[in-house]
Amino acid sequence: MAGRSFIQLLGALDPGVVVLPISWATNGASDPVATTILGRGVASVALASTGVYTVTLQDVYTSLLSATATLQLAANDDKVTSQIGAVDLNAKTFQVRIFDIGSAQLANVAAATGNRVNLLLVLKNSSA
Repeated sequence: MAGRSFIQLLGALDPGVVVLPISWATNGASDPVATTILGRGVASVALASTGVYTVTLQDVYTSLLSATATLQLAANDDKVTSQIGAVDLNAKTFQVRIFDIGSAQLANVAAATGNRVNLLLVLKNSSA
């Protein structure tokens, strides 16, 4: 479990619900520049392979309640984040996959002002 002090999410039926909004600027075929990674609780974001990012959190959580990834683009393009890939809560890692709609193949997103990947994780920090 994460050893941080969290503000309890109002209206959550479960205790220990944690919401982590994370965002990073795309950088073509390279890892995101560290200074573009936004959100607390993130250890790193790396481009694992073409179109696949691995997000590593700083803390371990007991379960994943929800994960949503969206792609923010400055100009029209045929790419869309359509999958949350492998999740390993013990290793604190989440994969985000980006696909080209036209070819259904994994694809990198160009480094351009305004291009970002947004990830919203809802996790449990309690076994209750």
